[in-house]
Amino acid sequence: MVIDVHHHISRDWREFMPKLRDKCSELGIDMVALCTTCTENLQLYEAMQVHGDFMLALGNIAIGEEGPRAVDELRSRGFHGIKLIRPIVDYDDDLCMPVYERAAMYNMPILFHLGIVAADRTNDPLRDVSMARMRPVHLDRIARKFPMLKLIGAHLGNPWYEEAAEVARMHPNVYFDLTGSTMKKKSPAYLDDLFWWHKNEQYGRMGDNHPYDKILFGTDVGLDMLEDVMDDHRVFMDHVEMSEEHRAAIWGGTTAKIFGLEE
Repeated sequence: MVIDVHHHISRDWREFMPKLRDKCSELGIDMVALCTTCTENLQLYEAMQVHGDFMLALGNIAIGEEGPRAVDELRSRGFHGIKLIRPIVDYDDDLCMPVYERAAMYNMPILFHLGIVAADRTNDPLRDVSMARMRPVHLDRIARKFPMLKLIGAHLGNPWYEEAAEVARMHPNVYFDLTGSTMKKKSPAYLDDLFWWHKNEQYGRMGDNHPYDKILFGTDVGLDMLEDVMDDHRVFMDHVEMSEEHRAAIWGGTTAKIFGLEE
């Protein structure tokens, strides 16, 4: 199974979803995890009623502003997980912990936007947005407090790549996708160096996870760029002479485990 763990739904989902399904069918993508903004959770829910066989719904919560009841609401509607972005506090602030505790109780994975975020000249001044609140290091405290909660960091923490890789190495419940500009501005050799512990058995045991078990395939691009992103993954896999087992895990096997899709 090939699963895109990071994609965004269009507001006009009735027109968008058939196009997405057709493109994914063409490329051999079996399922897509779709996320949105808080104001568009309803559209995501509506799309899930029609395309539930194809999509995983990641509802958005305004972290730092909404509490665990927001998690309750998403779960009651059948959402599979949570997407967080643009927090008003650091992701690991005490204010956020009740949300993570509730998500852990429900076994709802969380996709965290990390690092650089698109500028919004209208809303950024009002929300006091800062990429520093979305550093991968903030996942460290969350992973320690809630070891059963599955945490997915987007974009390998761009630009804090080394920080993200070390968080992945330490915590069995932390994963990263390589979406965004990461695979364009960083070479396969650079990524191979980031995941250095697959070459060192002693240090690799510290987190008890092979690095290729921590990478999830995702796109986070428009339909016209999906194939290009898949090609970038193949180039990296070929560069490191990755085994078929680990390729299958990245393409969707690990994501299936995270979301309980295994047969």
